[in-house]
Amino acid sequence: MSTEFDVEQAQPLLAVARGEAGLSAAADNALQALEAELNAIAAELQVEHVGPGVGMADMNAEGAYRIVVREHEHDVTRREWGVMVCDAADNCDYRPMWPMSGTGRLRRRQVVEALPELIAGWRAAMNEAGRALTPAGQRLVALDGVFNPA
Repeated sequence: MSTEFDVEQAQPLLAVARGEAGLSAAADNALQALEAELNAIAAELQVEHVGPGVGMADMNAEGAYRIVVREHEHDVTRREWGVMVCDAADNCDYRPMWPMSGTGRLRRRQVVEALPELIAGWRAAMNEAGRALTPAGQRLVALDGVFNPA
């Protein structure tokens, strides 16, 4: 499992998620590191979760795209577990569109604001799947503690 994401790196993301700061180079770097960690966790856990909507809020289209954890089919030769922003239209079967860190600035802010909900929901799905005691499960529990302190 990746160890690139240091919990201290979460601070810029937490500030954005709480509405205390805007996106910055530090937040972008932290999102890339967190995304690498979440992808590593997803590959080990292999527990699906359809997370929060991150469609354009200014167009009342939050449900048009969702952050999804699952085995994504990127093309006919490549399938891999990870976290992606996916098309949530009924006929798209959560087609992967962008990595979280690859979204445009407006949507990236929504992605960062949705991180606590994504991680909490995925943790619940992991608990339901009985995978909480695995090393990847324990890392997800630790991240949930950072993004959703009691």
